[in-house]
Amino acid sequence: MLILYFTLLLKFAFAAQPQCTVADVKNLLEGCEHLTGLNITSVGGTMVNDHNCDVLLPKQVFLEEPLFQYPLADSKKFYTIIMVDPDAPPQLDGEFFLHMLKSNIPGLALKGKESVKTVGIDYRGYKPPTPPRGTGPHRYISLLYEQADGNNFLPSVPSSRSRFTLANWLRGKNLYGPVAGTQLRIQF
Repeated sequence: MLILYFTLLLKFAFAAQPQCTVADVKNLLEGCEHLTGLNITSVGGTMVNDHNCDVLLPKQVFLEEPLFQYPLADSKKFYTIIMVDPDAPPQLDGEFFLHMLKSNIPGLALKGKESVKTVGIDYRGYKPPTPPRGTGPHRYISLLYEQADGNNFLPSVPSSRSRFTLANWLRGKNLYGPVAGTQLRIQF
């Protein structure tokens, strides 16, 4: 039943929509097979996408901000990327550690392969994965949203990276999606 619900939710979320919707955040955390379409490439060339998003990587691989690519990006639209760690202590339901919030990313930049860093406005710059020793593997989930207002999106900047409530932050924003996503798995 849950798989059917999520499949329908993804079909709706990834389709062209006249209104913005917010996908149920809990469903996005149930495994990387629910997150598709976004490629993340480290400065060293390691690529993570929906085909290998469950592979456990050392934290050194993504010390620098990676390149985010979405081959289906509309060149005339703008996007927002949010990267969160749902496994960061204290692991309260719906709260995450915010690793990155970048908006006003041109669709053309998401299609490009020549860059080492995705162009956009860093509202919360990239903070590399740093899972604390003894906390096991952490998932670093990246979600890509389409901006309905073009490059005029001015998000409220969360006051803190810790205890970031994604669902609350998304409320009232003029964003579609997520249109794509993936996860990194990192252990100390």
